Parts: sequence; C-alpha cells; structure tokens
Amino acid sequence: MSKVLYFDYAAFCVFTLIMVSVIMKKMTRGKLNRQFQFVLTIAMVATAFDIGAIAFDNMGERHVVTQYIFHTGYLFFHVVSSAMYAAYVVNIVDAIHIFRGKVKSFILALPTLLCMTMLGVNFFTPCVFSIGGQGEYRREFFMTFLYAAGIFYMILGFMVVTRYHRRLTRGRFVSTIAIFPLVVVAAVFQMFNPDIPIEMFANAIGLLFVALLIQSPEQVISSATGLNKITRYMDDVRNSLDNGLDITVVMITMENDKTLRGILGVEEYHKLLREISEDFLEWSRPYGYDVEWYYLGTGMFRCVMNQRIKDQAEDFAERINEKLKKGYKYNDMFINLLPIICITRCPQDIEDVDSVMRFGGELAEHEYTGRVLYARDIYNKERYDLMRDMDMILEKAFAENRFEVYYQPIYSIDSGKYNSAEALLRLNDDMYGYISPEIFIPAAEENGMIHKIGKFVLEEVCRFITGEKFKNLGLEYVEVNLSVIQCMSSELSEDVRAVMERYGVSNEQINLEITETAAAYAQTTIMDNINSLTDYGIAFSLDDFGTGYSNMKRIASMPFAIVKLDKTFADIDTDDKMMKVVKNTISMVKDMNMKIVVEGVETEESLREFSNLGVDYIQGYYFSRPLPQDKFISEVKRVNQS
Repeated sequence: MSKVLYFDYAAFCVFTLIMVSVIMKKMTRGKLNRQFQFVLTIAMVATAFDIGAIAFDNMGERHVVTQYIFHTGYLFFHVVSSAMYAAYVVNIVDAIHIFRGKVKSFILALPTLLCMTMLGVNFFTPCVFSIGGQGEYRREFFMTFLYAAGIFYMILGFMVVTRYHRRLTRGRFVSTIAIFPLVVVAAVFQMFNPDIPIEMFANAIGLLFVALLIQSPEQVISSATGLNKITRYMDDVRNSLDNGLDITVVMITMENDKTLRGILGVEEYHKLLREISEDFLEWSRPYGYDVEWYYLGTGMFRCVMNQRIKDQAEDFAERINEKLKKGYKYNDMFINLLPIICITRCPQDIEDVDSVMRFGGELAEHEYTGRVLYARDIYNKERYDLMRDMDMILEKAFAENRFEVYYQPIYSIDSGKYNSAEALLRLNDDMYGYISPEIFIPAAEENGMIHKIGKFVLEEVCRFITGEKFKNLGLEYVEVNLSVIQCMSSELSEDVRAVMERYGVSNEQINLEITETAAAYAQTTIMDNINSLTDYGIAFSLDDFGTGYSNMKRIASMPFAIVKLDKTFADIDTDDKMMKVVKNTISMVKDMNMKIVVEGVETEESLREFSNLGVDYIQGYYFSRPLPQDKFISEVKRVNQS
C-alpha cells in the first residue's frame, strides 16, 4: 500500500506561506523572530525530506542509499524541530534561565545527541529503520526512542509554558500550547498508522496559530522604527527581573526629539527614526542574540543586554554616544542629535519594572552634557519607591487622616494687614515622612483621586471659615487651588456650590485659584465651570502667572479678579531686563482692572520694590510660611491686632 503524500504537500505549502508572510511583514529581527524563522526552516526541511522519503518508498524500486538519506534526514530534522520549538516557547515566556549551566544544557541536549548517534549507527547496523530488498521501509526497535525524544521536548515545552503562563495573555497562551497536543496526537497516530504521515501537517497548523497570534508584528513591532514596542520592553524587563537575571539597559533619549519632529515634519521625522534604528541594529550585530532593541516613542530607544555581555555595556554606550553626536546628513540638512544616554544595571541599580519605566521617562529632564550617564549616580531609589507606592499612600492618607490643610497669609499693602490666605494641602506619611504636593498632587491627578482631595480641602476651608476663630481674624476670603483635572470635571461647579451651601459659606469668602497652565486649556468644560462659578459670585485668581502658556489676550478674555505673579518675578533686583518685564507686566494687569499678588517675596528690599510698583498684595516667607491652622491664627492675630 502506497503512503499518502497529500498531508506533507499541504504542510510544505503552509510552511511556505508562513515564511513568505514573515518576510513580507519584516518579522526577521529580534531574538524571538529569528528563533521562529529557524523553527520554521527546520520544519520545512524535515517536511521536504519526508516528501522525498515517501516518494522513493512509493516507487517500489531499489533506491536504498537515497532512501536511507531521506529517511535519516527526516528523522533527524523531526527531532531537532521538536527541540527547537520547545526552546522557542521557553524564550516566549523568558524562562531559558532555568536550563542554563553545563549539566542542565547537556541533559537537555542528550535526547538529540542519542538520536543523532542512533541514526549514524543505523547506516551500518539498522536499529532505527531498515530498507528491504524490494525497497520497502521498515521500522526497527529504536524508532520508538526517536518518537519518545520528540514527545519529550513537546512535554518539556508544555510544562514550562504552563508554569509561566501568567506572563502571557490568555490568547497567546492558548496559541503557544496548541501545537503540543496537535503534534503529540499526530505522532501517536502516525506511529500506529505509518501509511498516513500527518505529523508535519499537524506541526504546520500549530505554527500557523503561532504566526497569526504570537508573531503578529502589530503587537510587538513599532511601525515607525521596526524595533520592539514598549509593551515588549516592559514584558522582557519584568520577566528578566522576575527570573533573577542580571541585565543592563542602555537608555537613549533624544533630548531634542520634539524640535526635530517640528522641523522635519511627520513623514521625514519617521524616516530619520528608521535610519537611526537601522544604525542601532548594525552597531549591535556582533552581539547577536545577546542584545534586543526597543522603541518606546517620543525619541526614546532602549537596548537590553543580557548577563553574558553586561560588562561590555559601557564601551558599547560610549561608541553609540560618539556616533550619534556626529549627527546625520539628511535631505541636504545636517541634523544635530542630542542623545541623553544612561547605563542602568538591573537589579543592582533598579529592582522593578515600574521604576525602570518611570526613571527612563524622566531622562529627558536631565541637562544634556554629551557624556554617558549612570543610573547609580542619578537614581534616587527612595523617591522612586515613593512614586511606586503613591496610590497606596494616598488611600492610607484618607483612611488615617494624614492630610492637613495649612494656610499662608497674604499681606495687603494698602491696609498694612493680612487680608486673606491661601489654603495649601500637606501630607505626612508614617513611612516616607513629609511628601511634597509637587509629588502627590500629580500622582492624584493620574489616578483620579484629585477630585476627592479637592473636595476634602474645600470642606476643611469651609469648616474653618464658619468657625468662631476665623470670624475674629478680619480676613476677607481664603484661596483654594483647583487642578487642571478638577477644572475638566463637568460636576465641578455643582460640587463647589453644594459644599459652600452646606456649610453656609458666602461666595465672597472663597476665591478659587487655577494655574496659568490650566487657563491655557481651551476645553469647553473648563470655561463652562469658570463662567458658572463666576456667575455664582466666586472670584478667580490666576496663579503662577509667567510660568505657563497663556497670552495677555487670553487672560483678558477670562473673568479673573486677581493675578498672582510667580515667585521668579521676585528677584527683580538682580536683572535690569527682568525689572522692565515686571514693570510692564504689572502695568498691563493693572490696566485690565485686576488685583496683583506677588508670590515668593522673602526680603524687605523686594517688599519695598513691589510696593513702589503698585502691586496690591504680597505673599511669601518675608511675612510667613504656610502654617497649620492654630499657628496661622496666632500669626494673623499678631499682625492684624497689633
């Protein structure tokens, strides 16, 4: 009875289509992509040998040597194919470390070595298969061992992927392990039905699932650069740290990325990114699988070097730095790059992936020096631990009443007394101690807790205003800060009015502050909130004027009663040009019938200078720091009742 060739033909066609797809999608870079290509190539070769072997078996003529060659090739590549796929899926879950070491590597390779030995001996003493006098193919005793070796690698890969399945999404996990039962069942079926060779077809179907759902370029490859995406970067770093591996991350951030994008335009900018990426791949080619490249967006490139070559990271980073500093000639232009490069050793410098991401994201904030930086010199572990735990800290602050509202008095030059105050939130954590609002407010804006914080501050201020102690201070109002995120809430106006009405606070006693950055937003919701609260009778102050993006036309169009000059204006005695800017700014604001508060005044000389310039109010350490409520009351009484 002739053997069926249709399944092998179909398998070879499927393998060919997958290979063409891989090449057309440019899935040829990176360790996993190259491993998948290797697995695919081995499977194609095994199928080709199987087709040849079956074809000669079906001839019924004596082609003994040729039959031996094709059957031996098929069986050899069949076993190697199983071993390579097992290694591939182990790399998918980044668990190859569990097989490192000479003893483990030898044990892992032993089934393949034994199979090679048996197949070599088989040419002289048939022990795996034999060819009869009429060219008939017969299995011998040790054929079972070859099947067992293939099944061994399949089971090994299945066990490792199952153990580390949490590193994969459900879809990727199912796609990864689908080939195991397919191949094992096909191998068992073929063992008992040698005339129906379906093993390679089952292999092809399994690899097709992998190609469609695992090796999908849109999931792992940046279309702009051809490098791995940020999600792949996070997964690889996380897995390495979870496995206790030492890696070195060479972080490269183009400090002038935004400028380049503006000058070149989107299309030419992406061409430049692609060219830079091609150079990175070329420069790291000698390191082979020991280096992976990633593009995280906004000019951020990352190179991860495994523990085998981590000691070469410094020389590699220096070479990259020198090459990038030479710039690029692009479309008759010379493009000057400003690469901020930092060597980060994990876990020695940074122990968790969240801190790695946050640290890398802040690299652009460092001043460009042209030198390679080291995380060990600039990474503040305590600060990043704080940022990592911020969600928990904020939740605990509410649960344990760790928030406290401080008040900084504002001095009226006309009356010579304090006429108002700014409410400022403070946080003391039992583990981290005092935490600056510059840290916890942005974190609260990110996780959405800023709305709860804003409501807490407003209620505390309203409770204070309606108390007997406040009534005797002679203060007109208290300023309460609003963040951009609060201003963008459609419920802000209603919430503010509800709190004030519940405590019986009049609209003149509350002044709401928004920063110049917030005022620069043009969202309808923000303007609706400002107009609604203004109509209700609440005055608004523009805080930190001079640090944001607003222009005078925009400020004039908004209903601000007070403009607060940022503390950078307070150093007017140090620069003649700055003095002219301050004078003109004060003149313009006064012409628009707005009151002026100067923040950050710390000296008597500054106080005198601003008084002569005609500002209305002074806020700063010269008079008082922000104080807890009781000390604030004492300070106001000291000045206002003297």
